[in-house]
Amino acid sequence: MAADPPEEVMRQLLVRSGVAVQSVRAARSGREHHLFHVVLADGTVRMGKIPRADWRDPHWPARVPMVALATEAHAISLVAAKVAGFPAVPEPYQLLPGDPPGALMGVVAGTPPEATLFKHGMDPRTLRMVCVEMGRMMAEIHRVRRPDSPGIIPDLPGADLSDARLLHMDFHLGNVLGNFQLGQGWKLVGIVDWTCAHWGPREADLGELGASLFATNPEMLDDFLVGYRQRSGIALARSRVLDCLVTELERRLRDDPPQEPRIHNLYVARVEDWSREI
Repeated sequence: MAADPPEEVMRQLLVRSGVAVQSVRAARSGREHHLFHVVLADGTVRMGKIPRADWRDPHWPARVPMVALATEAHAISLVAAKVAGFPAVPEPYQLLPGDPPGALMGVVAGTPPEATLFKHGMDPRTLRMVCVEMGRMMAEIHRVRRPDSPGIIPDLPGADLSDARLLHMDFHLGNVLGNFQLGQGWKLVGIVDWTCAHWGPREADLGELGASLFATNPEMLDDFLVGYRQRSGIALARSRVLDCLVTELERRLRDDPPQEPRIHNLYVARVEDWSREI
């Protein structure tokens, strides 16, 4: 089975789980998963996913793929139950046991801003608007508090859990979805890829953005924080945010250093700059 193309692996998982399908077609995949457009026998469209063999959760490297998918399923159910439709999440969600395992999910309508940024570029004003929208979306996610019995979702190692919230932990321009509306800019509607979900302090959820966007556009951190405050009424402490961003960049430089010298040097410079502000 391991030698089969990913589309065939997905098809076999669906058949073994009793799911009748018309077609399985490869979709734009990410660094963690193979993704697929799946059309069920009744014409319903779903998304399928299979974890890549070499992917590891940086905050829980030993976690096996089936547990990561089960974590995603639980996180999605919490957001769907507690956040009243915004952000939209990929539900329904069905686990597909196997080796490797997979999942079948509902479709979240929209396009990731990352696609527009990479294909056509994005002017600074539009990117700032996206950052504000992302701040608002993260504030909604963080309405989900850690219960006394947290279930399968793990606690962030070493974190202060006194006011722990649901953290996406892979929050970036490729995992949020929305549409560009003429005269209104980007309107985000949903978020996908919850396999890295944890419980922890709000500020820790900015780590991925710190590496993927704020490292190259540090001024846009303020736009994000404005959106977060607008939606939640809470002003995140800038020093705590910067501390989390520095910690994440230092982790990457230590455990997964960028191969491109420009990015490596940028991370080092940003660690120095942000450390001076803490």
